[in-house]
Amino acid sequence: MIANRKIGIGALFAAMLLVGMVFVPAVSGHVNEKSNKVITENSISYTEAELKDLYTKYNITENDLDFANNELPYYLEGTILDSNLRVIASENGKPPEGFKEGEDYDLIISHEEMFAIIDGAREKYIQKYGVDPANPKIDVVNGYALPKEEANKLVESGILTLETDASEKEMQKEMGDLTRNTLFSTLSVGVNPYAINGIINEYVFVATDSRHKPTEAITQDTHNALYRFENFGIGVNVYWNWNYWDASDVSPADSTQSALVDLEDDTNWIRDAANDMVIGWTHNMDHNGRGNFGGPYSVCTDTADGVDWPHDSIVQHEVSHNFDADEGGYLKYEHPAECIMNYQWAYGGTNIWCSSCSNIVNNGIWN
Repeated sequence: MIANRKIGIGALFAAMLLVGMVFVPAVSGHVNEKSNKVITENSISYTEAELKDLYTKYNITENDLDFANNELPYYLEGTILDSNLRVIASENGKPPEGFKEGEDYDLIISHEEMFAIIDGAREKYIQKYGVDPANPKIDVVNGYALPKEEANKLVESGILTLETDASEKEMQKEMGDLTRNTLFSTLSVGVNPYAINGIINEYVFVATDSRHKPTEAITQDTHNALYRFENFGIGVNVYWNWNYWDASDVSPADSTQSALVDLEDDTNWIRDAANDMVIGWTHNMDHNGRGNFGGPYSVCTDTADGVDWPHDSIVQHEVSHNFDADEGGYLKYEHPAECIMNYQWAYGGTNIWCSSCSNIVNNGIWN
């Protein structure tokens, strides 16, 4: 096991320091929203000495910073989950109905086998680097590599505030002629997802290209979030699809809007029924997530330009958009009760819906 090393204050800190005021993008977005939100910083600045004190206080190592800056190896490197094999992981180790080996996939494994691979890789990574990909210590906010505890304080103190960014009209202008109707024009089944015989199928695609491949462990949180939808009386089948989705042509590279379009374009072959839904996992994007409003696709990211949500909150929030739940405001007081659709509640890790949003999601699932 590599011993923890203290941080030098030369080039390492110089690389962390940025000057000027820039936007810290929004935590979530969805197609056809009335407005988009961004989090902006009011007066965030740190001296070299202040950063050093924070790193010492929270036992931040050079490896923690290297991990946050994508300077450590990928934790799944050398496993079948990071290979040239198209790997599907299902609960029972059986492929989706109608899938053919060699044509639709190269290898099928069970969730249990997948988690064994991931847990083994995490353990080796922790032993070698002292960094847990499932529990990183750093959140990069406005260019500053901050201990997560410090980032939390910025949110709780109200230093990070909301401003309106792009209206729906501006978003459509940015996307050219691409609207919700054209976005789904190539779908072979209906746009609105809903349960069939009490079942929803979620196909999770993890980006494979080096720019968009998630560096953090996202599998357990994704499972936790998706199976919460079984509280609505349905069964959820989760199929992990490894080494399928090449998102290298997403442009701009950090655009969740572009990633959502690319995901639909690259994976629409997998949907042949209204209860088939798709999630794409990416890395370091402009929002923590973006989901089709009343549509079957969502994009999630392990890290974002602004403050990072818990991964399970991202999944639950975005999939709820798929079932017609709208944004629930940023600050807690802007929503009638604790709810995953409210930004502050979601950032804080809630895993419940308020009664109003619960009714909307339930109706979306069953109709």
